[in-house]
Amino acid sequence: MNRFVLGCAAAGACLAPSMAALAHGIAGARVFVATLTIDDPAVSDEASFPTITYLRHGADGGPGPTYETDITGEFDKTITRNFGFAINDGYTVLDTAHDKTRIGWQDLTVTAKYQVYVNAEHEFMMSLGVIREFGHTGTTHIGADQYGSTTPTVYFGKGLGDLPIGWLRPLAITGTGGFAIADRELKVTGQTVDPDTGLTSMLFNNGYANRWVGGLSLQYSIPYLQSQVRHLNIPDFVARLTPLVELAYSSPATSPSDLGTQLVFAPGVIYSGDTYQLGIEALIPGNKASGSNVGVITQFHVFLDDLFPNSIGRPIFR
Repeated sequence: MNRFVLGCAAAGACLAPSMAALAHGIAGARVFVATLTIDDPAVSDEASFPTITYLRHGADGGPGPTYETDITGEFDKTITRNFGFAINDGYTVLDTAHDKTRIGWQDLTVTAKYQVYVNAEHEFMMSLGVIREFGHTGTTHIGADQYGSTTPTVYFGKGLGDLPIGWLRPLAITGTGGFAIADRELKVTGQTVDPDTGLTSMLFNNGYANRWVGGLSLQYSIPYLQSQVRHLNIPDFVARLTPLVELAYSSPATSPSDLGTQLVFAPGVIYSGDTYQLGIEALIPGNKASGSNVGVITQFHVFLDDLFPNSIGRPIFR
């Protein structure tokens, strides 16, 4: 589960104990994997470390291209069965050609989430949450925000296993949608004219515009295919894979805004172990505002409710 990360291949008699052990994002026979670029709809005890993102940024008139590596972690804890919180933080390395390397911490982010509805028959799940980014908790020279934001968010997941569509029943859709409210409003403070071109540019304060943020994922669960549609004679490694495509977006919700709509596609695959999952995805810009270079994100995710069911892997109040 990341702001900007299961399932077990089984058939016959092994299906019931395998599903019972997976106390995470379950709606009926559906297990929603923890996606990499958007948050999943479940409330559970889990952790992601590390999540590693690698991107190349253009020179933009500077000394040379910048290679960005983000190493982040997340800890999710349930307070009750349906209510929990998550803590995110990370470290960024900016390696710029012909310039010094900049390193520093990202802003601390805390999420509170409540799972409001689960329909097992129709493989549907919905949660509501609030994401709080604490400004000025990161290192300014690596791009950490000076001011924070609060983002009320809706999360959902829907499996297609209840539809008569044969081999497409393993498909599932998850998504998030939120409204990021900046602590300091972005305002126009003046304008400047380029003496060479005559073009006029707006000058802004150091605030931020409110934004719509969220995304979608389309995932095809081979564990679901094996257990619910047709059991195939395939290697165990393949039987634990979930190919998927994620879409993450951010767009201005108020005016003025100094940053346009950003769109990133993330095709990849997730491997689901009994107590962990491992995922990797490409990061493909969907428009000019999102950049022009393809990046990569990979994540190691563990399920604390499976590893430590009698201690940190269970709700504080049961």
